Amino acid sequence: MFVLWAHPSLVGLPCAALLIIAPGDGTPERGGAGWSQPIAGLIGAVSLALLVLSAGSGSRLAAATSAYVVLVTAAFVSFVLLKPAPILRQAIRSIVVAGLAAALLIQAIWGSEAWGALGWEATRQASLAMRTIVEAAPDAYPIYEPMVRFVSLTWPGMLALQTLAGLALAWQLYRRIAARTTGESVTPAPARFRDFYMGDGWVWGIVAWLGVLILPVSSVLQVAGTNLGLVVSTLYVLRGAAIVATFAEAFGISALTLVIVAAAAAALAVPLVFVLPGLCTLGITDTWYQYRRRLAEARERQRSNTT
Repeated sequence: MFVLWAHPSLVGLPCAALLIIAPGDGTPERGGAGWSQPIAGLIGAVSLALLVLSAGSGSRLAAATSAYVVLVTAAFVSFVLLKPAPILRQAIRSIVVAGLAAALLIQAIWGSEAWGALGWEATRQASLAMRTIVEAAPDAYPIYEPMVRFVSLTWPGMLALQTLAGLALAWQLYRRIAARTTGESVTPAPARFRDFYMGDGWVWGIVAWLGVLILPVSSVLQVAGTNLGLVVSTLYVLRGAAIVATFAEAFGISALTLVIVAAAAAALAVPLVFVLPGLCTLGITDTWYQYRRRLAEARERQRSNTT
């Protein structure tokens, strides 16, 4: 069922590896491991046990995912140790490197026919998961087939998004555990959600996705473009949400109010259809309009006029 839900080792294994290799501030030169090593050993043992159980289930998709988790952990820890950088950038680099390595490994071990088998397993698992949901909520039946088709096509992109979330959470846990056990702060510190930002070059991912939708291309390019579009559009939704949070804070709207509104939109499917594209569009147009920078400049001008 990890097609729809992330593997917990995407959080546990990177966190354990960081605690073991860089218990202090992200560099191997600092000492003072304290209790971080035993905690890392426990987290790492549980994570590896879950990976072994998944890989031994007889499913190729589970085995491929377990190998990918190990590869992305190695890549992420290597990038963190080599050069400090924003965690989003480190995570994306790790996903690209691990994804390419996993693809080469799959091709070498199982051959070209493995991709069809992996897609079929993703379809089957998505079908089982949606069947369980429909049995619990019969009103969800109309979305059964569209969701199964969507998941079977976009499972690589969903795995990439799960990895982004997992690595971000692993970094947060690593910082907290290292700070509590060694008394040393770990850099770089994660930015606030209101400051979430990606490079402006990501807009070309949206352009490529739209090109795949419009132009007659091969099935391979269509799958690749759709998964790229899923990842990039999700990042832009987060960027749009960060802009909304910034303006809400400026106008005195509490974070609790935003959470309640988001929960209501999630509960009502029709508003959600408009909210997500709206946030994505807001995030994309921020490439040119820089809403948060304009807001900061306006507040600075207002502050200077009142003094």
